[in-house]
Amino acid sequence: MIVAIWIIAVVEVIRVMQNMVQLLAIKRDAKNKDNVYAEFIKSLRGTDKEFVRAMLEEYERQEENE
Repeated sequence: MIVAIWIIAVVEVIRVMQNMVQLLAIKRDAKNKDNVYAEFIKSLRGTDKEFVRAMLEEYERQEENE
């Protein structure tokens, strides 16, 4: 009986650690999503021509870094 209780306790600790990892990942992704949303809203303020130009410049910068 004591062995079963210890096994259950260990399994619960492992489960809590897994949940913590998932929550930390969600929290980190929430910050990234906020940044993406802000950049999207900022891009809507310009004209289509400015948007395309900025996208092409960003693409060229990424290609140079690779």
